[in-house]
Amino acid sequence: MKSIKSALLALLKSPMVIIGTITALIFQILFSLIWLTGYDHITNNVNRFTIAVVNEDQGIGSKAMQAMMTKLPFQMMQESNLEQAMAELDERKLQMVVHIPKDFSHAIKDPAQKAVVTYSVNESNPSMVKSVMQTVVNQISASLNDQAVQSRITAVLEQSNIPKSQALHLSQSMSSRVVADMNNIHAISNFSRTMVPMMLVLASFTGCMLFVMEVNKASKLIRQTYGRWTLLSARSLLNIAASLLVTTVGTGMVTLMGVHSDQGFAAMWLFQFIYVITFLFVAQLSFYIFSDAGGWINIALLSIQLITSGAMVPRELLPSFYHFVSEYSPATYAVTGIMNMVNGGPAVTSAAASLLLILLSVLVATIMIVGGMQLLQGKPEEKVQMAS
Repeated sequence: MKSIKSALLALLKSPMVIIGTITALIFQILFSLIWLTGYDHITNNVNRFTIAVVNEDQGIGSKAMQAMMTKLPFQMMQESNLEQAMAELDERKLQMVVHIPKDFSHAIKDPAQKAVVTYSVNESNPSMVKSVMQTVVNQISASLNDQAVQSRITAVLEQSNIPKSQALHLSQSMSSRVVADMNNIHAISNFSRTMVPMMLVLASFTGCMLFVMEVNKASKLIRQTYGRWTLLSARSLLNIAASLLVTTVGTGMVTLMGVHSDQGFAAMWLFQFIYVITFLFVAQLSFYIFSDAGGWINIALLSIQLITSGAMVPRELLPSFYHFVSEYSPATYAVTGIMNMVNGGPAVTSAAASLLLILLSVLVATIMIVGGMQLLQGKPEEKVQMAS
């Protein structure tokens, strides 16, 4: 019986063991490089968040709005239409909407009333958005009370022939009467729902890249028998069949676990089919471009897509390079669509259209590569050998 040492040496000489070792090392290297650069100092970029202020009060509200616009360290914008602002919040173009009602000045001046400012946040976002915006609410409320309201009330009371010292005392007691009304749309009570987009994208792309890797190995074994166009057609049909199977199981599992969509099971199934088949052809393109090294390229694509998709951290906080990449990443639109369907939001039509455009581009690139290789080879496609 041969020794363990000889068996170990035989394994170490195996190309599959060598490739497996290199793959494990590449995971460490690429994930470290991509994740640490992608998330580098992202908390310093919260000033990229956009907050819209809708002011309907032409008195104290206008002064308070101007104070907010100049002092808060965010991308502040003035919106005249509350309905439009809420629509942009629903589409995640805004991180918060601040609404100052038209009776704000009257409520400030009336000791019997409370001046209410409404803050709207879309919880169908990475959880970081909600936590940051909660801090912002406290900042804005303090700004309204300390900067705008107190000085204005002092002036109003002085105009009423009340001594300045008494006016200041009264204004300080009234300034704390401005209260915050939180209006969180698409409220999420179960934290696991916030993880669904990342889970589905991670499971889908990882499964797709492993499936394509095995199909590529199988294709290499029979490429001497079948021509490039025949193999491409067969692999494409396999991708379609795999997409149907993966989508049915994936959508069925999340539904079984209690995750439903207001847009219906059929819409959720169809959307998942679109992003799964896109993932498959993207992963396949890596092998057509880089041959066997395509598997390692897909590892990088997995890491980049997880970072840039917006599933864990808002894309607005990412470094410029990763934010640019996110515009062309299928995972970005997959996450957007999943958030809309599972946690609440507009229809997934736009996200689906973007995914289909990426899929079309990948298909065209794949066909061009196969065609170019065929021309370089200078031979017609080999015919299938007939069994004797």
